[in-house]
Amino acid sequence: MLAELRKTPQSMAELRSIANAEYGFNWTQDKPVANRRGWLQSAGFIEVKADKKLTITEAGRAFLTRLGIAPASRKPVPILDPVSEPSRKPVRTQEPVPEPSPVDEPPTPHDSTSAHELAAEIEESSTDSQNPRRFERAVRDAFAYLGFRAELMGGSGKTDVLLTARLGSSDSYKVTVDAKTTASGHVTDGQVDWATLVEHRTNEGSDHSLLVGPNPRGARLFNRAVEYEVTVLSSQRLAQQCRDHARTPLGLDDYRLLFTTPGKADLTELDKRTETSDRLRVLAADICRMLAERWDTVGYHTARDLWMLLPQATTDLIQSVLVTLASPLVGAVHGDPVNGYVLATDPKVVQHRLTLLGDELAGEEPTR
Repeated sequence: MLAELRKTPQSMAELRSIANAEYGFNWTQDKPVANRRGWLQSAGFIEVKADKKLTITEAGRAFLTRLGIAPASRKPVPILDPVSEPSRKPVRTQEPVPEPSPVDEPPTPHDSTSAHELAAEIEESSTDSQNPRRFERAVRDAFAYLGFRAELMGGSGKTDVLLTARLGSSDSYKVTVDAKTTASGHVTDGQVDWATLVEHRTNEGSDHSLLVGPNPRGARLFNRAVEYEVTVLSSQRLAQQCRDHARTPLGLDDYRLLFTTPGKADLTELDKRTETSDRLRVLAADICRMLAERWDTVGYHTARDLWMLLPQATTDLIQSVLVTLASPLVGAVHGDPVNGYVLATDPKVVQHRLTLLGDELAGEEPTR
């Protein structure tokens, strides 16, 4: 694939055609190409353009120079019509490479810039009823981006996606997720096997059940969801949650609210927590800005001093933010509640310190 993409960008359908015609495969669907696309994209060797075509990256080109690429010299394998020639089997020039189990496919990594691409994929794949596995992957990737351990399952007797929130032995929780696609753009009660969803929850020992699909509608759908203790979340809202997470990341205890209301998901409290997190971040920036503007005229500021300048927040809230900013891990300000606080360093130094902390928590090598 890398060698072919080095020549020109290709769609997955075009790559499948090349694989069949020049490399002796007999693929009738894009799934084998999609699997390899996921691996190579995760490695940073290819990327998907706006026109859905795959293109090789500079990292991919560099990696390709380290490989020995054999010429595509095998003869094409005929793809037979199973209706017109039922007794014949395609002759392969070599044994096909077995496709990995869906459980083994790792989530595609996403950062804040690609969260919008992930959201778009959720919305688009939710109506691709000819390829339900695509939507299941998108749902899996969405929850992995939100911080869950998300496993792609599927198969007889298994849920589509299994989520685990690892919060400690007493607070952790599991969620079985059924991802429902529909070409009509609406999920209704007639498309849901509620007893099977309960069975999945029981088999996995999960705490919650979630049904995700495009534009769920109908009183019967939500009434049955309440009866079977299943939360219903629209794919559009899941996509929006990814966009919100890019701007305001929340924790797994916050995201528990996605699953705790049977029937139509009630996300009022989750939205409030997002707004609170936004306010705290803006307030922290306003505090640092005030301290920077008045360092040479006033100097130290107590929480009450800052409240007179920032009346939209309470004194207690300002003090709690000051304590956080003064912690050794952040180190943006220094001082104490009685004598007040001043800036401890340039905000860019704080940004770098927090970036290093994030790299350390994620187990990544610090950027030099």
